[in-house]
Amino acid sequence: MIEEEAIVTEVEGHSIWVEKFQKSACGSCAQGCSTSLVARMLGDKPMRLKVDADGPMSPGDRVIIGVEEGALLAGSFRMYLLPLFFLLGGALLGKLLADQGVFASADAGSIFGGLLGLGLTFVLLKYCPGLHGQDLRPVFIRRISR
Repeated sequence: MIEEEAIVTEVEGHSIWVEKFQKSACGSCAQGCSTSLVARMLGDKPMRLKVDADGPMSPGDRVIIGVEEGALLAGSFRMYLLPLFFLLGGALLGKLLADQGVFASADAGSIFGGLLGLGLTFVLLKYCPGLHGQDLRPVFIRRISR
């Protein structure tokens, strides 16, 4: 379980709204690399999340929330590798179709097929509920302090 500290801002029945401030993007140092530059450019906006919680909570409580590692790994696969596979598969299919005379050149077929495959991935990720996975929602682990 990947755990992070957050602060309760609102309580709604058995759910709480928490805010978590972004740390340095990589977390290993605060030096002037490009990763920290991007983090500074995006600002220090808090991330606001709704989490189901047991027990009495009040605004200002510090809590630990978490996400399962497997869920994070599966979500990363869906968002990074699936589009890459469809892009490469579409480019290969476009080249094969260009070899059959459907496109004027192999490059045009590869570009068209790759973009079509990439676009198809975005449509699948947007409209196929089985690919989303609700397991990325954070869960309440424990309260640290009031």
